[in-house]
Amino acid sequence: MKKILTFTAVTASLLFTACTTADEEPTTGTEIQYETPTDTTLSGDYTDTNILLTADKTWYIQGRAAFLGESNLKIEAGTTIAGFEGTGPNTSYLVISKDAKIHAEGTAAKPIIFTSYDAVEGYPESKGQWGFLVIIGKAGNRQVSPFIGDSQFSTCSDGVEGGCAAEANHSSGTLRYVEIRNAGSAIHQGNDFNSLNFVGVGSGTTVDHLKVVNAAYDCLAVWGGTVNLSDIYLEKCYGDHLDIDDGYSGTVTNLTINQTTGESAIEISGDTAATFENVTITQNASAKEGGIYFKYAGTGGHFNNVTITDNLDDGYGAIHSMSGDRTSDTVDINNTSFSHVTLDGTSTDERITGTSSATLTTKFDTGSGNIR
Repeated sequence: MKKILTFTAVTASLLFTACTTADEEPTTGTEIQYETPTDTTLSGDYTDTNILLTADKTWYIQGRAAFLGESNLKIEAGTTIAGFEGTGPNTSYLVISKDAKIHAEGTAAKPIIFTSYDAVEGYPESKGQWGFLVIIGKAGNRQVSPFIGDSQFSTCSDGVEGGCAAEANHSSGTLRYVEIRNAGSAIHQGNDFNSLNFVGVGSGTTVDHLKVVNAAYDCLAVWGGTVNLSDIYLEKCYGDHLDIDDGYSGTVTNLTINQTTGESAIEISGDTAATFENVTITQNASAKEGGIYFKYAGTGGHFNNVTITDNLDDGYGAIHSMSGDRTSDTVDINNTSFSHVTLDGTSTDERITGTSSATLTTKFDTGSGNIR
């Protein structure tokens, strides 16, 4: 669930090498002159600045590092970025705001890794050792609130919540072969934050070959927007593994969730009905809520070539639903479909449970579903 918080920004110390590098980003079509900071610690606000993080050193995040205005953050393949431990105003997190872009293009052999200071120093790794990464685009809608309650982190170009037209095709850059580990510390005590957050991110953004593991809360949250996600691996998430909300309407392709902790594998909230293609969910442990969880009214989704293996006798099916009054249908059944979906596993629970189980089962049976 989204948390609306307040936060006091700090000021960045902008120290750079004299030259740098020139590159042409495919998302902009124009040559960008990058500068490499001489200080390896990112902290504060970077406005209308183009920064290159090179793979020959480890970079650190201390407190909030926010890229504002028409900034570009480029990260070389094989680069490691480590966040310092802390909570409250000492939470270390990276923000790419609505007019800025991130260009993080790793490779299979050289992924870009976001992790904790403890991990890079050889100390034991654990969830919540640093904050999170948030990318804010311009494809928001009236459901999407400014991130952490700060108007400069609104998805609207005029900074007014719900007051401007969404740019569905907007690009926030590229995340390719990126891993996010050990994240999710809270800005305010009692509030959980997700390791990776997309807020109103548009379909012009490239996201593929993404791995998020060992998250203190949700591994990946998508609030509104139209961004398409491909080749995603999620594991050891102590909240939901994938949480979509606020009218997100993109396509998720080649999603693998290995569930040994946490709550649901996929939670769907708000007036949201995304498309899922080629999904494998294996549930061997979970606190609650099932494999695909339709939460409250207005939720839906389109599922093609999906396998859910439910090995838990916990009272929640491979597909589960709940309404606000806990008695009426939750799912927008006219905006829901199943094609080549298999529900399997050792669980003796009903495969489809919750307040919309009857309508979901009927819709499931009219598709090419298979319950074992």
